[in-house]
Amino acid sequence: MQITQDKTDLAAFVHAHISRLFEHEDRDGPQKIIDFLEVLAGFYVESCFLFEKPDRSMTEGFKKLSQILRSEAHEGEMPTWAVSNPQRIDARSEQGRTLARFVLEEWKECEFSYFEFVNWILQNYICAWEGNSVPREESLRLFIETCSRCMAFEIAAQELCDQVIEKRIGTGEWSLADAVCGLSAYAGYCDAKDKAEAGYTQNLFESESIVNVMTQEAARMGVPAGSDWKLGLAANDCPADPPIELVESIDPLCSEFFNVISLLQDNEKAVACAKAAGRMLAVVASGDTPDMPHAIAKPLAMAALVESYRGLEALQPVFSNTYFQETETDF
Repeated sequence: MQITQDKTDLAAFVHAHISRLFEHEDRDGPQKIIDFLEVLAGFYVESCFLFEKPDRSMTEGFKKLSQILRSEAHEGEMPTWAVSNPQRIDARSEQGRTLARFVLEEWKECEFSYFEFVNWILQNYICAWEGNSVPREESLRLFIETCSRCMAFEIAAQELCDQVIEKRIGTGEWSLADAVCGLSAYAGYCDAKDKAEAGYTQNLFESESIVNVMTQEAARMGVPAGSDWKLGLAANDCPADPPIELVESIDPLCSEFFNVISLLQDNEKAVACAKAAGRMLAVVASGDTPDMPHAIAKPLAMAALVESYRGLEALQPVFSNTYFQETETDF
């Protein structure tokens, strides 16, 4: 790739934009590097979708980056602080994907040249991070893992929507509203299982939660933003009322798919389903002639997710292979 003034200007713009994202956060050293790395992972993954087989493009890009750096990814255990939760990875990587789409509008060459440009930016970051006591082997390992999860979430979200449309809506078993509620409910259920295993509960309406994954994905896909998501939600002291039949119906479909793509952690399943729910919500409630007003569809999706999160105890008997004990899941 020939380095021109335009390309160096774009690289400077990318760095300045990512720096502004974190200028108000009190994170320094390796923690700040992790923030940058997660945004850059989304920036990289978006470039992979320029090609017909993005997963293969991603793998080939890793090999080329490794050759440029003259280093292989670290194979040992990574410190626990270096591993972000899936909700955070999704939020950061989506910021990177948005940035990549903006840069692509300014790009004047082919997609292959753009891919080389992205690798050039990554090479410079990884080499610079060595000055902050993060060896390039570890940076490369973290980058590969983050990109792989980001790609998996994106592919899973789209495939789950396609599977639900084909095997539930197409057969007449579900309506569009059932599809939105089913995916949302399964996301809440998986998130509750993850929290139960860890032994703690979470405020579902904090910035890095499964609710945020669904709402942000829906907004990116065209669902009008607003404050009506929580309209009609039951109070915390009301008994949980999860849509058990919908969760029971979608569980075999989701479990089979997640096994195929090796997405086995409950918190990762929750993110994938929440993203799929957001996209399905956009199918139902966006456009000039939506099938359902967004002011109705959004609270339905939110209620399905929240009630399934709160109703883990009610949902557990549905599944014979569960190993979770009774737990309080209030928020």
